[in-house]
Amino acid sequence: MSDLYDILDPWGPAASGSASAGPAPPLLAGSAGPEELARQSLDRVVLPPVYAAAYAEALAAGGGRITRDTLQSTLARARLPRHITGQIVLAADAGNDALTQRDFNLALAMAALAQKNMSPTLEGIMFHKDALPLLELDGVEAPAASDDPWLSAAANGGAAGPDAAAAAATAGLGSLALGPDSAAKERPLSPGRGALGTAGAVAATVPNISLDAAQWRLDLEDVSIKEAAEKGGIVFKHTNYEVTTRSFSSMVVRRYNDFSWMSDYLVKRYPYRMHANIPPKGFPVDRRFLDNRIKGLTRFACAILRTPFLQRDAIVIQFFTNTDEFTHVLRVGNLDTDVEEIDVDSEVGATPWAEVQQTYDALADFYRQVAQDEDKYRAQIQALEKIARYERAIGDELCAYSDTMRVANAPRESVSGSRKFHAVPAAKRALDGALNELSMSLSDVSLLEKSHGEVLKSVSAEHLRRLYDAVVSMKLMMDRMRLMDKRKPIERARERIDALRKQLAQVAADAPAADRASTERLERQVADESAELDLLEREQRRIELRFHQELARYRCYECFLHRHYRTFVDAHIKHHTLALDAWRQALATAAELPAEPRGFIL
Repeated sequence: MSDLYDILDPWGPAASGSASAGPAPPLLAGSAGPEELARQSLDRVVLPPVYAAAYAEALAAGGGRITRDTLQSTLARARLPRHITGQIVLAADAGNDALTQRDFNLALAMAALAQKNMSPTLEGIMFHKDALPLLELDGVEAPAASDDPWLSAAANGGAAGPDAAAAAATAGLGSLALGPDSAAKERPLSPGRGALGTAGAVAATVPNISLDAAQWRLDLEDVSIKEAAEKGGIVFKHTNYEVTTRSFSSMVVRRYNDFSWMSDYLVKRYPYRMHANIPPKGFPVDRRFLDNRIKGLTRFACAILRTPFLQRDAIVIQFFTNTDEFTHVLRVGNLDTDVEEIDVDSEVGATPWAEVQQTYDALADFYRQVAQDEDKYRAQIQALEKIARYERAIGDELCAYSDTMRVANAPRESVSGSRKFHAVPAAKRALDGALNELSMSLSDVSLLEKSHGEVLKSVSAEHLRRLYDAVVSMKLMMDRMRLMDKRKPIERARERIDALRKQLAQVAADAPAADRASTERLERQVADESAELDLLEREQRRIELRFHQELARYRCYECFLHRHYRTFVDAHIKHHTLALDAWRQALATAAELPAEPRGFIL
């Protein structure tokens, strides 16, 4: 960010005035940078046993330590081109004397990606770690599989167990059952569902969701979009966009309608999940409209590839990697666009179903909270943009003010009259030179003000806008759930079944054997209504489970505020430090201005 100021960083060595000053501290102390975050991406992933077997063989071959040569020998068994192997070794080496097990696992994961013609980079691992291809190494035999998958996780340097991993990743998640204004509610449970605990209270558990921290790093941009040089279409021209994806190492050309189709597809296939928002359709009347659309499409694409389950979607992968026209890809690809299948029993994990129900019962309370978040972040974005405009306006006015202080190259003496009265005194000449220097100092301040305004708009406000998009996505998902809620249809189906059973009992009591046709007709109706009720209950369980999971994901987005406000405050500190130095320089120049009245006469 400091490069936007185009002035020496005050946190660098120059600020201390000593050549031995240490390097500038990181922007987020105690927070991992993008490269370190990528290196940590496999720490909590259960890797196949071939990783542990290959590590043990390499450790034995290297005499208890793994060097770059040892790693290169191991990668030679993957049958990759030499230049790919060299690239992997360079990326995995963290610069230490010997490679750690983490470095070794990263190298093997990159090799697995390369074997499937995927990008063998740290970023590629971060975005595909939940679905890494199986690594094939000649001559490496994996040990017998253990019944406990967490033993292999510990052997690969992962977490000690599921509870420890979940507790560390979701610290501060809090209770997911009820909002602050909602009371515990109970309603009859369907057969097969869990029961409430003592006095209806349920201890909150960690939902069964992906806890990959990268999905909440809203400042990460895996996709860049720019306007293509050539327009598309034969008669009616349209704008094409070049979409470059780092994790896939791909560049494709897409039009706005392709992004719009992708947005509709995500809502259709995953109706009970949050989805990124696409900028509205409109005719590009000016450059500003087109620039805003590109920013919106970039936010949309980056949000898709930050979401773990979307990274594995076949159509999403085709959208970002297939260089053919997207309409042609959809026409010949025979891709699955049906609604996702949800196995409630397996996805609910260790979460009691009563907790899931209580969370969904409080949907109206959560909806009010999300609406409040929407208003809050909208007001913050507007305030930051207003501050940015003020700062740029202050910079412009300071620049105009400094221009008036500069002394033009005018003749020193008049061409007419006495030279005695038109000669320029020494004090006046000194004043002119000092005012020129003071004008330059004020120009520096004006540049700082305009640069800080640009930082507020392009960084701070943009980060809040992405968080605002997540809030709007949550609100839209809750709107869809309200429309698709099956509780009233379930009640009506139960009422119809009860009425049919009463009729059946009445018929059996009045004429046990006389009206067999009526009895069979009522039994068929009861069976049909029961089957319909079962479908409705299953769909309702899917809605309730997805809301419980997506609410947890939504709450985790607030962890991004740590990075946002650290960046926001750090930018202000840098700005004011640089501005203070410029004002001090201006003060030193102002102190040198001549102050003796006689000097301006003689």
